Amino acid sequence: MKKPYQIEAQRAVKELAGMAADGNPSVQMVQPMVEMIGWLRKGVGELIRQAGLLLMDLLMQEEVREVVGERSQRQAERTASRWVASAATA
Repeated sequence: MKKPYQIEAQRAVKELAGMAADGNPSVQMVQPMVEMIGWLRKGVGELIRQAGLLLMDLLMQEEVREVVGERSQRQAERTASRWVASAATA
């Protein structure tokens, strides 16, 4: 069984959500701006790191392709193998 203060808190939250959904201009939400800016910086930093890693991976794959040719293609005069070229560029 819920306590009276829990019931009142839930009622208040539902009422506020209803007012906000109706576009009531008297409802203002307080946002933790410092935390949000921190999350944004972390997110942008992570996005840049991931993009950099993907770019480096693509460049290494392209270099391996240039050295040993296309994957699963026979080349009679080939002097390098994909696994050796991959290790050398990594």
